[in-house]
Amino acid sequence: MLDPALISLLALGAAALFGLQGALILAVKHNLVRSNHHGSACSKIVLSKEAFIAKIPVAYGAVVFYALVLYLLISGVFLQEMPLFWLNTGVVVALLVTCYYAYLMFFKLRLVCMGCLRIYLANLLMGASLLAYHFY
Repeated sequence: MLDPALISLLALGAAALFGLQGALILAVKHNLVRSNHHGSACSKIVLSKEAFIAKIPVAYGAVVFYALVLYLLISGVFLQEMPLFWLNTGVVVALLVTCYYAYLMFFKLRLVCMGCLRIYLANLLMGASLLAYHFY
């Protein structure tokens, strides 16, 4: 029988993969939308000034974040010690960023981007997985 803590870490890894895939899609859209202007909500969000921090697309940061979470999980397996401080810190920051960008998307831009919702869901799943890990 699998240990509940191990299942929580597997769920964290699956959520990070889910988020990485969504972030990669949004990062590619950043490059495609500049040459092709579509009228979709996702394209409008990608072109908005809120989608950039210091002229770098936020989606690129999300790709790096999810890759880092996966690296920490894999290194924790091989080192026999999970880097919980860094995982907890990263997920808390990701949840705060998720709240901020969800607020911007829904209330300021008044748009619904399915790619963004996917990343928000991944962050919430990562937070729930880490919380479950700490309870076991």
